[in-house]
Amino acid sequence: MVVREVGLLFRGFTLVKKSYHKTTLGKIDTDLRSGLLTALLNFADTAFSKENVEYFEGKKFVVAFIRDEILSIDSMNPEMLICYAIMDKEKRIDKYIHKVIQPMLIAVANEFKTLNKGKNLSEVSQFKYFKSNLDKIFGTDTKNIDQRLEGLFY
Repeated sequence: MVVREVGLLFRGFTLVKKSYHKTTLGKIDTDLRSGLLTALLNFADTAFSKENVEYFEGKKFVVAFIRDEILSIDSMNPEMLICYAIMDKEKRIDKYIHKVIQPMLIAVANEFKTLNKGKNLSEVSQFKYFKSNLDKIFGTDTKNIDQRLEGLFY
């Protein structure tokens, strides 16, 4: 299982994202994709139940996510913070998401909230430092087989 991308969304915009492997051949508008993912999650919350949808599965990739809340300096109430991971689709994905990916996404949300609660979250350039935190949390799950073997022998 290879994690291809990890990120955090707030108000339909990407606060921080780290791409480990390409998922498409062309360039994707990050804000457009962030807005679409946020809209899909809001629709799923409204149409079903808030905790019933945990991931979206396509032909090649799976997008797993968790919802949390964070308080911004310009808001009176906490707002939705979405942590997501895009990974390759494989067998038994449900078990992998529950046992491995969701705990990592929860760790990302908790660490981000600890460091940034009460800040102005609309200035996204201030969160570039958080990419190294994503690397630490996801570790070897972002590497494909060749990269893992390379690390063993060199």
